[in-house]
Amino acid sequence: MYCHIKNVADKEKIQRGIENLVDWTRKWQVSLNINKCKIFSVHHKRYSNMGEAPNYVMSNILLEEVEKIKNLGVFYDTLLLFDKHICEKINKAYMMLGIIKFEKFYLYFEEVLYNIVQIFN
Repeated sequence: MYCHIKNVADKEKIQRGIENLVDWTRKWQVSLNINKCKIFSVHHKRYSNMGEAPNYVMSNILLEEVEKIKNLGVFYDTLLLFDKHICEKINKAYMMLGIIKFEKFYLYFEEVLYNIVQIFN
């Protein structure tokens, strides 16, 4: 659920949307993990969030506001800069490269041991 927040009425519109979602889940007996529901605001660094953090409530539970969120394997931050996502992928690639190097060394070492055993037998 999203909305361009320009004034207090827009915040109330989002809160009504959240309440409608909760009502819909109750009507159709769909369980909703409220602990996984978060507030994520995207904005330009020059602009604030109207000077105050939004306080949205779902089933009498205040939703937590987060600075970054992961969706379908991609990390997003409030400024839509992908530096954290790129760093994560680079670190994962280096980790995989390390595993490949280790496996290559292990296979080489296993071959050397096999050759030594063959020489002494």
